[in-house]
Amino acid sequence: MKKLSKLLIIFALLFSFAISTSFATDRDLPWITIISRAERWADESIRLTSYTKWQAILASRAANQKALEELRSTNYSAYLKKIAENDKANEKKNTANAYLNKNFYNDMYTDWSNSLFNWQSIWWTEYHRNKKTKIIIHHTASDNTTINTQQDAIDYIKYVYKYHTLTNARWDIWYNFIIDPFGNIYEGRAGWEWVIWAHAKRNNTPSIWIAMIWNFENVQPTKESMESLIRLTAALAKKYWINPDWTTYYHKDSTTSPYIQSNKNYTIAGHRDAWTTACPWANLYKLLPYIRSSVSSIINWENRELSENLWLLSKQSVTTTKSTNTTNKTSQKLTYEYFESKQSKITPIVKQLKSDYFSNNNFVSATNHFEKIQWKITKESAKTLLNQNINVLLYELTQNYDEYKISCDGWCTFKFDNNTIVAISWEIQQWIWNTLSITINDNTYTTQKLVVLPKNNIITVQNYTRKSYAWIPRNTFHWELIFQKDYMKDKNWNQAYKYVVINNLPSKEYMKWIVETNDTETQTKNDVMALISKSYALFYMDYANQHPNIPSQASYNAVDDSDIFQKYVWAWLEKTLKKWYTALSKTENELVMYNWYVPVLPYFSCSAWFTFTAYEKRWRNDTPYLQSRFDLGICSDKNFSWHWVWLSWLWAERRAKNFGRSYTDILKYYYPWIEIVNL
Repeated sequence: MKKLSKLLIIFALLFSFAISTSFATDRDLPWITIISRAERWADESIRLTSYTKWQAILASRAANQKALEELRSTNYSAYLKKIAENDKANEKKNTANAYLNKNFYNDMYTDWSNSLFNWQSIWWTEYHRNKKTKIIIHHTASDNTTINTQQDAIDYIKYVYKYHTLTNARWDIWYNFIIDPFGNIYEGRAGWEWVIWAHAKRNNTPSIWIAMIWNFENVQPTKESMESLIRLTAALAKKYWINPDWTTYYHKDSTTSPYIQSNKNYTIAGHRDAWTTACPWANLYKLLPYIRSSVSSIINWENRELSENLWLLSKQSVTTTKSTNTTNKTSQKLTYEYFESKQSKITPIVKQLKSDYFSNNNFVSATNHFEKIQWKITKESAKTLLNQNINVLLYELTQNYDEYKISCDGWCTFKFDNNTIVAISWEIQQWIWNTLSITINDNTYTTQKLVVLPKNNIITVQNYTRKSYAWIPRNTFHWELIFQKDYMKDKNWNQAYKYVVINNLPSKEYMKWIVETNDTETQTKNDVMALISKSYALFYMDYANQHPNIPSQASYNAVDDSDIFQKYVWAWLEKTLKKWYTALSKTENELVMYNWYVPVLPYFSCSAWFTFTAYEKRWRNDTPYLQSRFDLGICSDKNFSWHWVWLSWLWAERRAKNFGRSYTDILKYYYPWIEIVNL
């Protein structure tokens, strides 16, 4: 009978999830009703610095300090003993903190803080953590005979609130949520689950605490309170991508250095797993395996149908409007409307996929983050840069060739040292003793730097064998080539000072020869890539924003290789890519901006069902528009592991082709908060 009753509870919960409306939507906690602090009549004045009781607490602390000073003059040995005890306590605390910050940084950091309530100063600053990784179950140890109605429960919560806040000086109630014996769920500590609570000091930051009213040493939790506990825990687990079957570390005080003992337990655990206590006592603690399995069942049941449809969505074309054929359920579901309506439920799936990726690829979060943007390019600065030249390192020509046979359409003008020579063709070699040998009209010259300018703007490197997929030679360049010694990094990050080949040309001309899309793809995708490519080039053009593969001493600000920068293939592109030129014309007077400056907008060909945030993988503090996004442009190889995307061509193309999304829709999906402005 016990097994049957547990099974019935699970199915009852599953059914209620399927039919319930959304509650607490402003906190992204569906399925539940939460009674707010205001609705339970929390007295917010006791959190304010103006509350009179705090003055008494301050006076008490001052009296304790005064007593210590008096002890110095009346009993110096006792004073020294007290100081030594304080010093030892501080040493233990500092040692423990250093250990945790070094080994468990992700459990320690906070994201933001708040020191006001209704524009009034609160006694103790609230610290918040956006990402939670643990849910801890608590009890309040109250007398089981005194709470017979919901009003009794509310009165009791008021008492606990004052006891925690004033008597224990914890500035607010300890718990994030409280559940009464009738199944009602109450908002606990101000700031919802993001606020860091106060009860198990080494585990406070990444945890959410749920307290059940009553003492569970001698009584069992009620059916109603258990259903609410499972419902709330499941909602929080989905929101924060907490897998109930996984384990994590909890940290308790220890008597030996580093004065912390870190032990593994489940992500949904009891207070005793995080602190030296018997809480939540026997009859609730023994139900934790059941709670975890129930939460796991709920999450898996709700996601199954959606996961199947999303997989179909990634593999085939879908309609842009709902089908009228009621027998064709797949075509009804796989519409853009279906996809958009499921965004809130896609989030936990993406979190699970991301979690699996972290585990399988030994992903390590950074402990130090940095500022990517060294110089903010305004719209006026962008206009100026678009009328300037860009210097493009020709990577393959630099790395794989040391002899170049050159011809020009019409003739070439060669400038080196104090010479200016006009000729039709010529040869150049790199001598091992770091000079250039130039042969023009059977005459040989040596120099350190050479600039080649074609009469009709076209230069051909005849011995460069690279061709397009259509077998069109890609050995032709516009404007001028520069041969000189410069700093460069290869693809293995090895830096050298060597002879390089640079193509110098107007930035608007450079845009014509970028190949990040093709005519087999939609015009919309070409439009997307035209704007992204422009932003990407502009971001690095002024040299202040440092590209990781371009040395700070280098004279160039772009590279032609797509493994390093953007794919740039020089002349004759107009023969094969008509849509690209349409996109350039359409977006010529448009610019992507974030907060009134040009953002850097990385992109790649595909993803792993999701993209990272810049903070997660590239460790940037100042690019908040690089958010993690659900993405069905799934890689068939491991390329994603080193790039991490932010926009994938494949899913951008499908969103345009299958869903009819515009280029502005696609850009704002991948880069939230950006704007497209007119120049």
